[in-house]
Amino acid sequence: MEKIVISGAGLVGAFWALAMKKRGHDVELYEKRSDMRLDSADGGRSINLIATSRALNAFSTVGVLEEVKKIVVPVTGRMMHSLEGDLTYQPYGRDESECNYSVSRALLNITLLNEAEKAGVKIIFSHELESLDPDKGVANFSGNEVVFDRFFGADGAGSPTRKELLRLMPEATESVDFIDSDYKELLMPAGSGNEYPMEKKALHIWPRGSHMLMALPNLSGSFTMTMYLPRTGEDSFENLKTKEDVTKFFEKFYKSSILHMPDFAAEYFENPQGKLGTVRMSNWVYKDKVALIGDAAHAIVPFFGQGMNCGMEDCFYLLSFIEKHGESWLKVFDDYDRYQRPNGNAIADMALENFVEMKEKVGDARFLLKKAVEHQIENLFPEKYRARYGMVTYTLIPYAKAQKAGLIQNEILDELTKDIQSVDQLDVKKAESLINERFVPFLNEEGIQLRRYQEGEKPRYIS
Repeated sequence: MEKIVISGAGLVGAFWALAMKKRGHDVELYEKRSDMRLDSADGGRSINLIATSRALNAFSTVGVLEEVKKIVVPVTGRMMHSLEGDLTYQPYGRDESECNYSVSRALLNITLLNEAEKAGVKIIFSHELESLDPDKGVANFSGNEVVFDRFFGADGAGSPTRKELLRLMPEATESVDFIDSDYKELLMPAGSGNEYPMEKKALHIWPRGSHMLMALPNLSGSFTMTMYLPRTGEDSFENLKTKEDVTKFFEKFYKSSILHMPDFAAEYFENPQGKLGTVRMSNWVYKDKVALIGDAAHAIVPFFGQGMNCGMEDCFYLLSFIEKHGESWLKVFDDYDRYQRPNGNAIADMALENFVEMKEKVGDARFLLKKAVEHQIENLFPEKYRARYGMVTYTLIPYAKAQKAGLIQNEILDELTKDIQSVDQLDVKKAESLINERFVPFLNEEGIQLRRYQEGEKPRYIS
């Protein structure tokens, strides 16, 4: 038994505390905020999450998947809303058995905190990390000295643990890059009888070029609405100063949404304006003493729905390397940093690319044609082709490998669609030839298997 101390009782911190407790360690979990289970959650601060294969795999490994399944809503594709109110549906996977799971951040956090506490984790709220001395095994939380054998920083994008590691390792570097758009959360309430006012199995997007509105379903029949808008410029947060401004803006760009949002203008001013950015860190570990996990290591923008999934996969790989090395922590931490950091960087890049795709491209005819062609060829050649989105979302293929695959796929799709106007004109023989010539050799070289993740499956990609 070791004394494990974790800074940050968010999703990843609570999950990792549970995982370490189940391995028999003495675990203390510290959180700077008060207990969210006793206080009302901060209104308007939570972007709904999507749980996909990587989080499901981690939940299964630690035995909480069935509890998590009680609070999710399956989502099978994107529903695009044009400026004129026309709808276009784009499935995520090969069929409806491949789905994402929309889940409330607060409900998931509460579930994981309850499971951790039930397992015997000691959770200390209203205590923030002030200093860290890994070589002495001492941390200071709000003036209280805490000793530890191993320390994990799960304390978010503004991580105090990461700041301490930068102080301890002069060679280490970090970058924090904010995009020029912020977000604002709103609510589309449930209809009469808690009925969903829109298709509940879809992520809804109103793409408008420089900005967009997005909606994800909740268990209650409502939708969490998130508007992403530049901070400055013609269509921006700085120009929405009054309820009249907000009303005119929504009537112009998001008219179909406000049919079901009676209080949107008032909520706009009640809810805070949040920032979005990417955090990268050159070293995720310090000796055999400290490791960063989740957003503390790799905060990313939310446009691939993988922030929480990547954090849970951090935990899964740590557990996998513990199985590989026993608790020789130096080897565990070295392998974790070497293996998972490139994946964190890859999904950060892909999430930024997806922001452009969601706000600008999902309403573009050529883009939709490429997606339709890709959907057809991955169903025609399931053993040879899997869209990058499917690799990221429905398999355990490392993010870095999926990123490389996407570059090859873009070349193939550009060539297949350059002279056609509809998916019916696709040259299937040409598609198979290009896949055999360009994509299959890549799969073989990287050792990639395209079958989707099945619950309880063992990973195939840890070297």
